[in-house]
Amino acid sequence: CSRFAPLALPPGCFSAPLRAMAPPPEKKQKTEEEEKDAEMASEDKTPAKPEPPKELEVDAPKCSKPKVKEAAKFLVQDTTLNVMMSESTNTLMSLTEGGLQHLLAGARASVGISKGRYMFEVKIIEFATTLDFHPKGPPKHVLKVGFSTSGSSLFLGETADSICFESKGNFVHNKSYSKACFPFGNSSGTVLGVVLNLDPASPNANTVSLFKDGVRLSQPQPLPESLKGKTLFPAITYKNVTTHVNFGPEALTPLPFKCRMLQDAASGDVVVSKADAPAGGKYEVVFPVGLPGEGSFDRLDQFLEKNPKFTEISDRMILDWAEKSQVWRQKGYGPNSMTNKDKPEKSFGVKEMDDDSIRRAILTVAPMQARHYVVMEVKGNLMEDERKRLLAHWKDPMFKKVADIGVGEPPAAYKTKVHQAILKEKQEKAEKAWEARKVEKARLKQMAKKKKEAEKARQKAIKLAKKKADEAKKKIEEAKKKAAEAAKKKAEGEKEEEKEEEKAKDEEMKEEEKKEEEEEEVEEEEEEEPEEPEEPKPNEVLTPEEKQLSFKPSLVKDLTPVVLSANFTNFSLPGEGEGFDEIRYEWSKGAKAAEYLKQWVMDKKTHSRVEELKPSAWFHQRLGQFNKVVKEWKQKQVEYKAGLQKKVAEREAKKRAAVAKVAIAKAAAAKPAAKKPPTPPKKPGEAEAEEAKEDDPEKRKADAEEAIAAAEKEVEEAEAAEAEDKATEEAALADFKTLDVFGVANVLDLGNGLPLFKDFQNEDWALLSHMFELNLLVHAFAHDVADPERPGVHINHLSFYYRKYFNRDLKPKDFGVDSVQQVVDIVGDSVLYLNAKEVVSSQLDGEFESFAIFAQLTEAARRHRQLRIALGEEGAALKLAAQHGGGNAGKGGSRDGGWKSQQQKGSYQPFRGKGGKGHFSHPYKKGGKDAGKGKW
Repeated sequence: CSRFAPLALPPGCFSAPLRAMAPPPEKKQKTEEEEKDAEMASEDKTPAKPEPPKELEVDAPKCSKPKVKEAAKFLVQDTTLNVMMSESTNTLMSLTEGGLQHLLAGARASVGISKGRYMFEVKIIEFATTLDFHPKGPPKHVLKVGFSTSGSSLFLGETADSICFESKGNFVHNKSYSKACFPFGNSSGTVLGVVLNLDPASPNANTVSLFKDGVRLSQPQPLPESLKGKTLFPAITYKNVTTHVNFGPEALTPLPFKCRMLQDAASGDVVVSKADAPAGGKYEVVFPVGLPGEGSFDRLDQFLEKNPKFTEISDRMILDWAEKSQVWRQKGYGPNSMTNKDKPEKSFGVKEMDDDSIRRAILTVAPMQARHYVVMEVKGNLMEDERKRLLAHWKDPMFKKVADIGVGEPPAAYKTKVHQAILKEKQEKAEKAWEARKVEKARLKQMAKKKKEAEKARQKAIKLAKKKADEAKKKIEEAKKKAAEAAKKKAEGEKEEEKEEEKAKDEEMKEEEKKEEEEEEVEEEEEEEPEEPEEPKPNEVLTPEEKQLSFKPSLVKDLTPVVLSANFTNFSLPGEGEGFDEIRYEWSKGAKAAEYLKQWVMDKKTHSRVEELKPSAWFHQRLGQFNKVVKEWKQKQVEYKAGLQKKVAEREAKKRAAVAKVAIAKAAAAKPAAKKPPTPPKKPGEAEAEEAKEDDPEKRKADAEEAIAAAEKEVEEAEAAEAEDKATEEAALADFKTLDVFGVANVLDLGNGLPLFKDFQNEDWALLSHMFELNLLVHAFAHDVADPERPGVHINHLSFYYRKYFNRDLKPKDFGVDSVQQVVDIVGDSVLYLNAKEVVSSQLDGEFESFAIFAQLTEAARRHRQLRIALGEEGAALKLAAQHGGGNAGKGGSRDGGWKSQQQKGSYQPFRGKGGKGHFSHPYKKGGKDAGKGKW
């Protein structure tokens, strides 16, 4: 650099000719100073503005070829539903009410360019004023101008089939944005010119350019490879902007060069789209009818693929339209943002879009536009009332209303597409996982390599430090040795020998260093680890189970469980008299489709939940009665046990009193007569008689023996009474053990106040309540649903209904088991059993007057359990972890029936009764002679 002094280089660095060309010192110094001044002067100057690129476009030559005859315009089929247009002037507006003001509008011209260079213009007329926009949403006003292929999306830049300039100054293709120019379209009266150059002889071949008011706004933007060689149609996407689109033949604003307008194009350079000519002069409005979970939306997608001129009207379409319009949504977009496909949650934060005003606006506008429609509602198209409501929008005679029914066994072609879609999804998922494994493997390999290199460097540093320390130590030792030897050596010859010795040592050290370096090099040349074979790219295939599928599984259901449960019983197929002009059966035909629907509904009644079910007053009444009876039974058990204890205590007290009397009598007999205190004088005759009596020892002895005998007799009587009571109790116990519990007339008194449930423990009372609750649940469900076609509570939904009725969860772990079915098994099939459809069924009638059968069943189960325990059977005992009352008897909960149990390992086998499963015989059996009779 001329700012720095020249380097002082040694002579001979330059060749002779260069040295000859070097200026003299004085001249050289002067030249450097001039260069410094010139450089400083240039730095003070403002950089010159770069000259604009030279315009490579040239004037279009005169053309004598035939010109296009058809007028370039916008066809209804190539516009979005919210476009309002004037065909005579090609003026475009968009609807601004009912939520449509938040959505983009799009329109594509009817004439497309296949070769040559042509242009069209867009003049901004006005901007619509709107106030109800979400702060997180997109701009209020949007304008995009560009080109797209026939039949592609009307939203420019969204797919690989279109390109555009957007008002922010970006060039957009397939959602990819690149800065192309300054922002435009922010003022009324602006004229935008869009030039498409497909002339291969032009330096700007296969480019598109944007001009504003006749001035180039962007440099030529190259067409993507996906659009080269295709016919491109002028298109515009906008929101809340009124525009006039000029196709020619004259331009509103001339460009720096002469360019022909689209309407002035040679007929051989363009392709003209024709307006739809519907068969029979009527446009079709198709209502797809399909069952939830059986390919409704997959069939719709296949229909639209075959019939691209049909416009979909559905909540799914509105959600897709909002996404393309960049409308903010709380849950975002994509499959994971929806709970169902038919009526996904809106959550836009905009009133008109969240309250379905936008859907009503679309259904109001659509019948005014001549085009084909497909109206998709899974639930609505399956219900007669809603079908009539939808049909009422399409009264215009230009529409033909068609019910397209896809119910039954789908054809092979449909199944093939389903299997292809499943395999594609499976392959993409496998490839994604494969790519992730590759990246992770490379990352781990790189980490291992860096770790190895770091360890090698660390070991090398350790060796080097050790070597330097050894050398330093060696030098110190040698210096000490030399100093000691130097003091002794004085002769010259000795000094020469010392030098020779030092020289030999130096040579030796050099050899050692060289050898060590060679060893280090050998260590560094370690063998590289062999490359692991690369994991091959996965090649997925369908499993046998997947090949049997007729419909593609989806994580997002067509309907929510609540909506399905509340409405499927009202599902029906379209019929004559509803207002359809035609009813088509795509899969099963006529009666077969109706029979398929009937069987489908029956199956749903078995396997679906009744979400809106509420416990009836009958249920609460029966539960309250049971709780009251159980409370009385428990009180009776307490009173009976207290009576036994009282009786035993009375016998013991009586016996103790008799024994005490014997002891007192014996003590009195053994005690000598005591001197009496002086008494008042008596008459002579009385005194002698009394003294003679008291002094009679025989008499005193006889009295004592008599008292002892009487007391001992009382003891014997007490012992006899106790033995008699025990014998009676043992006999009663023997009778109780052999008692036929189901032959008992009164469970409260088997005789002498003995209740049937005298030996019930906590687990027995819990089992009794559990039996009753499940039995009541089965009957209450049938009573409250009041649908004879519903077979009952499916085992998969028992926990759901238990929660609804008893206001607490049915947790298998609380019963010491792993599944709900095992919870049912605890009760035993003498009460409940699962039928062939896995529906919980009861052996007992729901209308019996007495609850005694549950005490009898519980006692039978207790005896059976005790027998198994006595036999040493593992897992026979039920062990309660805790006892808890439901506390919600008024709301469906049982106060005494709640319980938790922990069961020993093994399978608890409840008492099965007489006759085994389904053949239990007792007087309270459903339909029995004495059903409902008996005493509490």
